[in-house]
Amino acid sequence: MPQTGHLFVVQADLTRLAADAFLVPCDTYLNVAGGWRPFLEPGTQEQASELWFTPPGLQNEDVFHFLPDATPDVEKPAPDEVVGLRVLVDTVKAESIPEMVEHSLSAVRFAATRATTRGGRALPLIAMPILGVGEGNFRGHRAEVISELIGQLLAFVSEEPVDVALVLRRPADFAAAQWARGQVTDADKTAWPELSAEHLALADRLGKKAAGGELSIFAGAGVSKPVNFPDWDELLQELADANGKTLVIPAVPQEPDYPQLAQDMQIETLNEDIATRFRTEKHALGHALLADLRTPSLVTTNYDPCLENAAAAIHTDPDPKLRVIARELALGSHPWLLKLHGDIAHPDTIVLTTDQYERLRGEHKALHGVVQTLMLTSHLLFVGFGFADSDFLGMAEAVQNVRALAQEDTSTSKVGTAIGLLEPPAPHKSPESEPGKRTYAELDYEYLARAGSDVSEAARLLEILLDRLAWRCQVTGDVRASFLLDPDYQKGASPEDEELRRKLVELQEVANRHRESAAYGAVTALLQGLGYREDTRSVRRS
Repeated sequence: MPQTGHLFVVQADLTRLAADAFLVPCDTYLNVAGGWRPFLEPGTQEQASELWFTPPGLQNEDVFHFLPDATPDVEKPAPDEVVGLRVLVDTVKAESIPEMVEHSLSAVRFAATRATTRGGRALPLIAMPILGVGEGNFRGHRAEVISELIGQLLAFVSEEPVDVALVLRRPADFAAAQWARGQVTDADKTAWPELSAEHLALADRLGKKAAGGELSIFAGAGVSKPVNFPDWDELLQELADANGKTLVIPAVPQEPDYPQLAQDMQIETLNEDIATRFRTEKHALGHALLADLRTPSLVTTNYDPCLENAAAAIHTDPDPKLRVIARELALGSHPWLLKLHGDIAHPDTIVLTTDQYERLRGEHKALHGVVQTLMLTSHLLFVGFGFADSDFLGMAEAVQNVRALAQEDTSTSKVGTAIGLLEPPAPHKSPESEPGKRTYAELDYEYLARAGSDVSEAARLLEILLDRLAWRCQVTGDVRASFLLDPDYQKGASPEDEELRRKLVELQEVANRHRESAAYGAVTALLQGLGYREDTRSVRRS
């Protein structure tokens, strides 16, 4: 087990993240803003933030008040049955920002020692928002709070065996936190000591592609594992047990033919059973990190709605909504997600048996064509797969035949990158000598750990690599300074930011006086992308 933790920074909805414990802001009298009610009292309706309440069932230990983890004591609880520990943190009592941050870290330490680690994680994951900047003592001091928080959190996880996810809803907060992480760390590797130099370079290379709109994502079942979903063996055994069927998974060197095993069981309600099993309102940390890349195109073989759940915090008004193919059509500038093997929202589209796979290759082969188009028009990142036997990776071979027609040299460029957890136990052999164990020269294969390493630790390394990738994308891309004109970041700004902010606000005021100008829309869109709101005019002009 790792001896030290890692700080993750994500733009997401904390109440949807699959984590082991959560910090929730309160006042000195244990009152919590009304928006937290459904999270702390499942089954209740969200209410206005100004309608404060005291959560029922609070317990007290070592100065902290908390709601115990109410997850059912069963071997395999459903994702939405996993509740987690919820610790209240007083954001009013502290008289200074360092004092409040230190109190927050004490709460993280308290939660880590009492949380139950689930989803196969190597270390407990504690999720927390920025504390004290909403209804606490430090409204309007977001820049100072984030700078202090990032610095102390990085020091904290370097000494404690706990992972912390700083979960941010506002794009400005996410941009500021990512920028602060780069400023606080002197050396490139300080915030990612777990990654090798090669993996740092890989994450940076992919992050820059994402920032430039050149990256697409193809997510496999491994990304959803931390949400407590089953793998192939577990899923088929669950289906067999629920339907009174006998399942024998043969012990052979090659991976079993799972689609044929599923078909042999002849379960009439197979698709409906799968749709019920993969229903959830949550998502894993990996889903949030992938959504934070804001790639225009995503593909998954997963039935679950985890990517949609994570994207809901990213693609909000006025941004275009994520559209899900094939239950929706791609539309204009809207980002889209292709669910290649079906969608629980439409159980009849689910692909699991041999016959269903044949139907996909025949009637719906246009969906495979979408994947090949992404390889032709972008760099496709495969993550969460067992790559040796994924037949759709073979699409890269056909794509390369088309790429070879280009006049430029494509011999050294790959159509995609495939990231695996563990290296194969032996060098890949040719398809003729070992069927089902093929690699494709058109793909760049990267592995995070040696063969035989602990899978849970390798899965954690994947999350850390995606965290670095998302950071590089944010600080490289056009939205890296989307906090600059946000009035909540006025205090604590650097002199350079303050001078530039004044000039940009003046530009918007000039544009507002000339709304008929052809440039008005472009100027306004630019400044809104930097966090401009109407109340930005309160920015200090002296």
